[in-house]
Amino acid sequence: MLVPRIQKYAPDAKAILEVGTGRSIVAPIVAANKLPLSHVTLLDQSPRMLEHSRDWGRRGARLLVADATSTGLPRTSFELIVSSLGDPYNDANFWQEVSRLLKSGGVWLFTAPAWEWSETFRGESHRRVAEFVLANGAKAFVRSDIPSVATQSQMIGGVGLYLDEMQELDAAHVLGPLSSKLLIEGKTSPLPLVRGFAVKKR
Repeated sequence: MLVPRIQKYAPDAKAILEVGTGRSIVAPIVAANKLPLSHVTLLDQSPRMLEHSRDWGRRGARLLVADATSTGLPRTSFELIVSSLGDPYNDANFWQEVSRLLKSGGVWLFTAPAWEWSETFRGESHRRVAEFVLANGAKAFVRSDIPSVATQSQMIGGVGLYLDEMQELDAAHVLGPLSSKLLIEGKTSPLPLVRGFAVKKR
């Protein structure tokens, strides 16, 4: 979903921001296309997560520890912003920050779990929380905001951006064994699992 669109927009972008980087998906594409890594800023609120992309910093990308909703970066400084599974910070403050950072004509590529999957899989008490089981068996809970398409579209338009493209992926598009999180009553769900958005600024 993201890869072909990063490949499409990255060559014309003089400044690219990846938010919630962890293990970067942007930097390998930029490097493979022989584009300057100096054009890339990799941002994550967690220094530990950003360590997964430390090698890209050594090769020229800028690594930045910052809050996705208040980056401290200059206004209108990026032509391309990418967020993979950005539900931990998917709120009005983040969208406002994206609008502030994007140049006119800029593109924001964003994916998040689909609302339909969230409503089916998560209980009422966990609507805004993602649960992860760590290697030691302990459970970790992370904020996860997954609005409906209608609400997400309103959030986009509310900060002066517009939705250029939307794509849905279901279990049939997942490679390899399926996590139990992707199954409903032990069966593959026909519902969309992930939704991607290409958002632009006029």
